[in-house]
Amino acid sequence: MEEINHFSHKSHPLKLLDSETIVGASVNGGGEKSGLIGCYACEKPISGGFAYACIQCRYFLHKSCAQLPLTIDEPSLYHHHLTLTDLKNLNSRSWDCDVCRIQKKSEVFSYTFEMDDIYIFAACIDCCVTRIALKAEADAIKEEAKKKVEHEGHPKHTLSLKLRPAAIFCDACKTKDEGLFYECDNGDFWIHKTCASLAPTIYLPHHPNHELVLIYSLPEKFFNFLYYCEICKKYIHRNEWLYHCANCRFFAHIKCALHPEHSSTPRDGLSTVDEDENGLMHFPMSVAFTDPLKLLHFEKMTRDDDETTNSNHWSHPHPLILHVQPQTNSMSVCSDPIEVCHGCVRPLSLPYYTCKDGCSFSLHKYCAELPLKLQHPLHPDHSLVLINAAGHFINHKCIGCFSYGNMYLYRCETCEFYLDVNCAFLPKTIKHKSHKHPLIQVIDPDPSCNACNKYNEGISYICKPCHFILDMYCAMRSPHSLAHRYCKGHKIPLMYPPIMDHPEDFYCDICEKEMHPKLPLYYCHKCKNSFHLDCISRIDYQANMLYKGTRNVSYHKHPLTFVRRKKTPKYVCSICNQDINGYLSLECRARVCNFNICYECHENL
Repeated sequence: MEEINHFSHKSHPLKLLDSETIVGASVNGGGEKSGLIGCYACEKPISGGFAYACIQCRYFLHKSCAQLPLTIDEPSLYHHHLTLTDLKNLNSRSWDCDVCRIQKKSEVFSYTFEMDDIYIFAACIDCCVTRIALKAEADAIKEEAKKKVEHEGHPKHTLSLKLRPAAIFCDACKTKDEGLFYECDNGDFWIHKTCASLAPTIYLPHHPNHELVLIYSLPEKFFNFLYYCEICKKYIHRNEWLYHCANCRFFAHIKCALHPEHSSTPRDGLSTVDEDENGLMHFPMSVAFTDPLKLLHFEKMTRDDDETTNSNHWSHPHPLILHVQPQTNSMSVCSDPIEVCHGCVRPLSLPYYTCKDGCSFSLHKYCAELPLKLQHPLHPDHSLVLINAAGHFINHKCIGCFSYGNMYLYRCETCEFYLDVNCAFLPKTIKHKSHKHPLIQVIDPDPSCNACNKYNEGISYICKPCHFILDMYCAMRSPHSLAHRYCKGHKIPLMYPPIMDHPEDFYCDICEKEMHPKLPLYYCHKCKNSFHLDCISRIDYQANMLYKGTRNVSYHKHPLTFVRRKKTPKYVCSICNQDINGYLSLECRARVCNFNICYECHENL
C-alpha cells in the first residue's frame, strides 16, 4: 500500500517512499540534508529499499516493521496472547526482553502481555519475528514431509523428507554436510534437500559457449576413458551427479560447478620459474623440433666464407675440410636423399666438414666443436663424456628420448647413463601453448603426459604447481600443423580440446582406434579426419642410427639400400603403410620394383 495509518503515529498517514528519497529529504525545510535515518520501531538504519515515512514529523518505519502483525497468538511459543506495543510512554528509559534478556531502549516496539496496566511479559520484535519465522518454516517442512517425492536421480523408490537436519553423506554431491535431507523409503540412499532441487541447466564462465546439463551418473558412452572434473581436477566416478556438456566432453562435480571459487584448483602465479617468457622457446613450432643443436648453436659458430680450412678431429682418423658452399650431390641414383651428419645424425647443413681423403664422413661444424665433457642437470652427480659410439660397435639407448644411437653420445663413465647430443642440448625451460606457465625440463617424472596420457621415463617438461606435464615428443616434436596424404592440398592443424560443435566421437584415421576427446589431436575440419599425435608423426626410435650401404634380406628378392628420403606425403612403408619421410628405411633400387620398408618393420621381419 502506498499509504497506511499506523497505530504508532496517529497524527498523519505514512507514505511508502524509497530510502534515497527519505535520506535526501531536507531538515526543517532548509538546505541541510537529514543524513542517516533510523527506524522508529527497531532503531536500525534505513539504508536501502522502501520505508514508510511522515516527512513532516520525521517519523520513519522500515516497510517490514510497518507490516509487523499486530498480535501473536502462538501457545506453542508463548504463554500469553501478545500485542505489538510502542513503549515510548514507559517511565523507564529501557526495558529487558523476557526472551533474549537483552536491554532495549524504551522507544522501540515490543510484543507485550499486559494485566491491570502492568506489563507482565515483553519480548523484542527480533525475538518474536525470528521465532515465528522458524515455526512457519517448521510447519512448512512438516507439510512437505507428508508427501512422497519421486526423483530422476533415484527412480527406483520414492523419497521422504526428514524433519530434523543431520550430517549425512549425500549420494548426490558425495559430501557430508549438515542440513535437511531426503531418505529413500526402501533403500540405502540419502541426498541433501538442496541437491534434490538443483537446476536442470546452468551456465558457467568456465564453459561459456554451451549450457551445462545436470546428469545423475556418467553416461555409458564415456566409459572408455578417464575423465576429471574441469574445476577441481579430481577423478569423475561413474555414479556421481554432474553438470556436463556432452558436445565438449565437459564434466564438473555439482558442488564444483555451483561453487567454483571454493574448489582446490591451482592458483595463478604459483609457477616456480621466472614468468618472463621473452627468452624462452615457444611451442608448438611450425616444424618438428628434432634438431636442437642447429637452432641453439648454429648462430654461435664462426665460419670463414672466403676459404676452407683443414682440421683434425678426435672421432675420425683422416683430416677434415670445412665447406661453406653447397656441394654437388654425390648420390645421383636418388633424386631426394637426405645426407646426415655423422655426429648428430641430422640433415647436413652448412658449414660442415667432410673427409679430405674421400671417406663418406661428414660433420656439422657445431658438432665438431661440441664440448668433450658436459655437466648436465639431469645427471648432476657425474660429468658426461662425449664418445663416438661407432667405435664401440654397440647401439646405446638415450635416457632422454629412448632412441637407439650408434654415433655421438654423452656417457657417464660411472653409471649406465647415455644422452644423445640432441637431447643434451634441449632447452631447460620452455613455454607451450597448452599451458599458462613455463615448463621446466625433468627426467623420470611420476605423472602421465597431459597430451598423450602415457607415462614417459625420459625427458619431460613440467609445471609442478599445476601438476601439468608434457613428454618431450608431445612438447617439441608435434608441430602446429602437418601434411598427410589423407588430406590433399592442405595441412592438418594441431587442435586442443574442446573442439566445438563435434558431438560425435573421434576415431584415428590411421590406427582406427577411438581417441580420448580431452587430449590434443590433429583434426581437419574440412575433411573430418582425426589423428593421434604419435600416429600421424610416429616416434622415430632410429633417429640417432646411421647405416649406409646395401643389405640382402630374406623377405625380399632384391638387395635393399639404407636411405633417408624426403618426398611427397605418399612416400610410405610397403609393410605398415606409414609415412617414412626422413626416417631410416631400406629401399629396393631395382627398376621393376617399388619396395620400401621402414627400419622398424625391417627389424620385426
